[in-house]
Amino acid sequence: SERAAALHQLPILSCPINDHPNNCTRFWLVGRSPVPQGTHTSLAFSLPQNTPGALLQPLQIFAQRGLNLSRIESRPTKQVVGTYVFFVDVEHPELPHLPEEVIQELKRITDVLKLLGCYSVVDATAESD
Repeated sequence: SERAAALHQLPILSCPINDHPNNCTRFWLVGRSPVPQGTHTSLAFSLPQNTPGALLQPLQIFAQRGLNLSRIESRPTKQVVGTYVFFVDVEHPELPHLPEEVIQELKRITDVLKLLGCYSVVDATAESD
């Protein structure tokens, strides 16, 4: 957005890009240094087997701790038919980062686990000082 570009002193590559006036586009500002804290964490994981209910275990880890998933998406691994990578965004607004015990539990039940990053969500419509 024009406002985000101005706030972060970034160039606008194309404007407007929406095809519907009510669309809301998310933008990411990516840096080379990890951010140790934030209100959300994005991660990706794959499961050892594609069986009925396999996704229930990782989802229960989040539910048992009252952590909301604001996004969950699956994509084929393109390695073996029927295998998927799951991408999730975890909300933890009361915590500075995703609890280590959540990460350790996920490591025990997933085939591959990647932490993609921790970040805070900024409301682009809110006025800033």
